[in-house]
Amino acid sequence: MIPTILLVDLDSPNRTYWKAFLQNQGFDVCAAGDASTALEKCRCLQPDLVLLYDTLADITACELCRTLKAQPANHLTPVVLVMNSAGPQEAQRGREAGADDCWGIPQSRYEALSRIQILLRLKTYIDAQVRAVVLSLASSIDSKHPSTAGHSDRIAGYAVRLAEDLRLHDGDLEILRMASLLHDVGKVGVPDSILTKPGPLTIEERAIMNQHPVLGENICAPLKSLRHVLPVIRHHHERMDGSGYPDGLRGRQIPLKARILQIADIHDALITDRPYRQAMSREDALQVLSREARCGWLDTALVERFCALDAGGFFAPRGRSMLASYYA
Repeated sequence: MIPTILLVDLDSPNRTYWKAFLQNQGFDVCAAGDASTALEKCRCLQPDLVLLYDTLADITACELCRTLKAQPANHLTPVVLVMNSAGPQEAQRGREAGADDCWGIPQSRYEALSRIQILLRLKTYIDAQVRAVVLSLASSIDSKHPSTAGHSDRIAGYAVRLAEDLRLHDGDLEILRMASLLHDVGKVGVPDSILTKPGPLTIEERAIMNQHPVLGENICAPLKSLRHVLPVIRHHHERMDGSGYPDGLRGRQIPLKARILQIADIHDALITDRPYRQAMSREDALQVLSREARCGWLDTALVERFCALDAGGFFAPRGRSMLASYYA
């Protein structure tokens, strides 16, 4: 993947020069000349590196850096402050604002290129390490109670097989696999007393539990490799009639992959023992899915497709999981 660099500087010959130079080195370069444009491009593009010049008329570089770094999606994005004078005091202010590095005006374009390449290699390494930690964290949540052990791995199998039947392309299948593994990672912020409670949750406990999709999205947001997974994590508890959470989306507003994951998630929860009830038979679980579709909660067409596949033995165990490699 070609690294994306966001160049934040006043529209000037200097910006044009640096943009052309970096593009010639093989980078995808976008430019912003004010704070609002920089924030919007960070949100949409999730760049691999931000070069932030202290030239903007509406805000100082340190103030904009602080605002950028406050957004979950930018926590791991290297931000370099480029200042006319980068003495000890300026560097200290930059670090306090969250900058990863603070430069004076580079004496040589190749000096700047070398430093950019080092920062990008470091980001790639950190992203890989954080991704592994997040996957491990999600797996540990499943392992907190015997009833949920292997839950995410199983629903990944169900979800991907349904998606294959729908003829989704390989890229969507990979997003769905990863979303299945990470869909409950936000439960790391939910107390064990709620996660493993043997009875119904109180209104207050339910409100805490209902935050886990948003927490999961925030945990995964800094990783650019997971940007397409975020909507599936956030919306896998929405309902077709708008009564779900966290955003009350309805119908086709809910991403297709989130609707698929939701069905697989509910199905696995129904056919496994939980602290508050025993496992249902597969036949009873399919009846529950069909009933919830008739109530307007689940996608009726997807539930019918899922039930038809299950009736045909399509979801029978197949030995080693296709996702075992993620835990190796």
